[in-house]
Amino acid sequence: MKIVIDGYGKSIHKKDNQIVIHEKDEILDSIKASLITDITVVGKGHVTFDALDLMAANNIKLISINPRGQLTYTLESPDWRNVKLKKQQYRLSENKAGLEISKELIKSKMKNQKATLTTLNKKKQLKRVYNHRSKIDECISQLEELRLKGGNEDVRMKIMGLEGKASNEYWSGVKYFIPTEIGFESRTKKPTDLLNSMLNYGYAILASEITKSILVNGLDPYCGFLHFDMYGRTSLTFDLIEPFRQQIVDKTVIGLINRKQVTADDLDKRNNIIKLEARKLIVEKILAKIYSTITYCDESVSYFDLIERQSENLVNVLLEGSKFEGFYLRW
Repeated sequence: MKIVIDGYGKSIHKKDNQIVIHEKDEILDSIKASLITDITVVGKGHVTFDALDLMAANNIKLISINPRGQLTYTLESPDWRNVKLKKQQYRLSENKAGLEISKELIKSKMKNQKATLTTLNKKKQLKRVYNHRSKIDECISQLEELRLKGGNEDVRMKIMGLEGKASNEYWSGVKYFIPTEIGFESRTKKPTDLLNSMLNYGYAILASEITKSILVNGLDPYCGFLHFDMYGRTSLTFDLIEPFRQQIVDKTVIGLINRKQVTADDLDKRNNIIKLEARKLIVEKILAKIYSTITYCDESVSYFDLIERQSENLVNVLLEGSKFEGFYLRW
């Protein structure tokens, strides 16, 4: 069971073998700890030491996301498993095998960008959108032809350069399907418009699920293959999230805007933070999408299953030398 605690003035306590959620003096919920997989906290409150001990004993992960949609921290019980796996992960992060994984992740992302534009353009059939899709195709071809010669940092920058070009084409195409009153011009991590704020928030929810999958499979979320290692940043999360952004978050957020379930009035212009009720709706819809089922390779699976398989696939690459395969949906 996944629990999301949003808002202010809430707190997490322990009573016997239960996690108890308070709002001031009122008990909102009481859940047996063994039934909980993780708790995501959005907003401000506190956790008691006893509750943290109970969470550690039941391997419950505590994930914090701030109102701007940034993953601020993840707490988990100590993990001494599989030192060999982590050592191999660190080795690959510095060699060409890691770059091959990076190429596959970004190629899958580009293919999902193409598929998403096709879905959005199904009714309008805008020629301009076809042009943007063609430019993404060119980036995919260039990425496939990219040879992993020279310094690792040079190759990594070339991969990220192609990823940036494809993303510019993607967001230029997405813009045609966003109401003008939203004020969306381009993708930015420092938003002043509703869509960018919603995307940041949705990506943070998705990142928490990716990080959970990484930890469950014994990987180090701070050691990535494409994104540069930075103090305190879960670089592997930012690698593995790439193919899932479009299908899970982008489509969901764009749908909420176009159905007017979230409007420009839901953005607090003083700080460009989405208001509480709209945040709750975004969390609900993103999680519903993650656990919804799709047909993938002639099999009915959830997106969460696919996230898990991607982490398991990476483990097999590291320990057995198998080929890494990225996730993408064919249109």
